[in-house]
Amino acid sequence: MKRRDALRSMGALFAAAGLAKVGAVELKSVPPATGLTREMLPSPVMSGGQGNVFKGQTRATLTAVFDRLIPHDELGPSASEAGCVDFLDAQMNGPYGESKDLYLDQPLRADESQLMGLTISLRTRRDYTLAGLEFIDRHARARHSKAFAELGGEQMDTVLSDLEAGKLDWEGKGSSNRLFEFLLMSVREGYFSDPLYGGNRGMAGWKLVGFPGARYDYRQYIDRRGQDLGLEPISLIPVS
Repeated sequence: MKRRDALRSMGALFAAAGLAKVGAVELKSVPPATGLTREMLPSPVMSGGQGNVFKGQTRATLTAVFDRLIPHDELGPSASEAGCVDFLDAQMNGPYGESKDLYLDQPLRADESQLMGLTISLRTRRDYTLAGLEFIDRHARARHSKAFAELGGEQMDTVLSDLEAGKLDWEGKGSSNRLFEFLLMSVREGYFSDPLYGGNRGMAGWKLVGFPGARYDYRQYIDRRGQDLGLEPISLIPVS
């Protein structure tokens, strides 16, 4: 899979984003007690991630999968070089990985085990991802007698292509496609997220598509739609 294919939709999203004119009122005489303190500043994910979720062979498998989806080339760093593994590790170590936003209790009736033809998974995102990576590695060993991370590029692509095509039954027929789409979505998010969250290291993803980052105000550029503004990206990471 080429980097261009993996990033095309996200690049188009940034290019198509519009800007609206807004009014602003200057706030004066702010009480000192309401000032920003160190405790209020966000804590960025450091290189190496939380290190609590993806370890050993599982981390090696995730790294290999991500680097096949977004490889290192003349356009920029690979997914792991850009911190995408650290990004997902941090995500899975918190409420998102615990699926706090999802209802995960058993169905009320036995015939509700499938919804719209899809098998319902009651795993948290963390357990789903860990089990999915173990499944990929197990399939690679069964087919090629090697761990996924030890395969050659063409062999990795064969496994990932079967995964994408839904040829590998895991949580029901064709379920491997959902696993592939989840991993692809995750690596894209890591490559284009604010570096605060561990991915997009050095703002490589933003530089690749020309996104200027988390700037406070764009009003002075409102009339320059479609132009290269030549702006260096800015992250949410606090600068002391």
